[in-house]
Amino acid sequence: MTTSRISLTGPDSHTLVREPGVGIVIIGPALPGSRRPDLVVSATDTIDWSVFDPFTVPAGYPWPRVFRYEGDDKGFLTWATRRPIETFTWQPHAALTADASAAQLSRLSVILRDGPLNLVLPADSHYFSAAGDLSLLTVTAPGDCPPLGFFPDTQPTGPPVVLPALPGLVDARSVDVAVPPLRQPFDCASLLQFPGLTRVALSGSLTNLPALASLRHLEVLEFRYCPDLADLPPLDTWTLSHLLLFNTDETTGKRLRAAAGVPSMSISQLRKPSWFRTEYGLPFSAWTPRKAKAATKAYRTAASAIGKATTSADAEEAVRAFVRAINALPDVETTEREDAGEAVALLTTGTPYAQAAETWFDDERDF
Repeated sequence: MTTSRISLTGPDSHTLVREPGVGIVIIGPALPGSRRPDLVVSATDTIDWSVFDPFTVPAGYPWPRVFRYEGDDKGFLTWATRRPIETFTWQPHAALTADASAAQLSRLSVILRDGPLNLVLPADSHYFSAAGDLSLLTVTAPGDCPPLGFFPDTQPTGPPVVLPALPGLVDARSVDVAVPPLRQPFDCASLLQFPGLTRVALSGSLTNLPALASLRHLEVLEFRYCPDLADLPPLDTWTLSHLLLFNTDETTGKRLRAAAGVPSMSISQLRKPSWFRTEYGLPFSAWTPRKAKAATKAYRTAASAIGKATTSADAEEAVRAFVRAINALPDVETTEREDAGEAVALLTTGTPYAQAAETWFDDERDF
């Protein structure tokens, strides 16, 4: 680990800590209940992005590769005209207009909840995604439209969620949309504003699946964590080269598995409707059944203990006991490590122990 004083918002305003193997920097306000950013700034601070110019990885490439920034300083777009950035996630607060057309931003993601954003994408962007209140987004692709991802906010109940009209992205060829399985469904008809789509990947609760039949150029269809695909049009509606179903409803999955005519087909982890109601809410849904069962048991034990905790020491022991149970599992993979961290966050959300739990997790884990 190395530390450096940097003049991010003023002379020697911040200390930057670099840990081996960590290629991300998080910049933004310190908010209650949220992970503390690596570099704390207010949303209105002016930032000197060039302070990152001296930093590289041993191979000579710019460091960090990934930024997550919450605030309204658009200077990173000018800086990126001369310094390439692999991935940048931006959550502005104010109403803004931003032209990123000349920025060397390979993957740009925005999170919208506080004000509208009128955005021109980088001309050579490889991916763009938007999350939150998508009605706040106006966006234009000045060159070829990159692959798109949409992650709209949802409520436990209510009418279907739709994509807003996005005429600046009309030439899209690939779109991902993800909503949770047990909240407002996504209305597939709102994809018809992209008539040239060749790839669609959907996750969560869906409605109006027959509308997909109008996307005549589809070659790739992917469904993940979808409780009900009964209304999916017959596969011969399109000339598909690839079909994927993962953690989707059992009845439809078995029917499609028996169908022919798709050169590449992957259908796995088929689920009964009850699985979505009782198991999906936990972060272990994609684990192998044996590990998921052990993790779920440990999670529920910890949740019960935290619910009864009267002191920080009680909560700490509950969290550490959960992490020790995960330590005992064989071959914990990177994504599973992240899931375990999410589980600890879920265990302590809304309690006074949420911030300390991150430290307990890191101290106890051996994966």
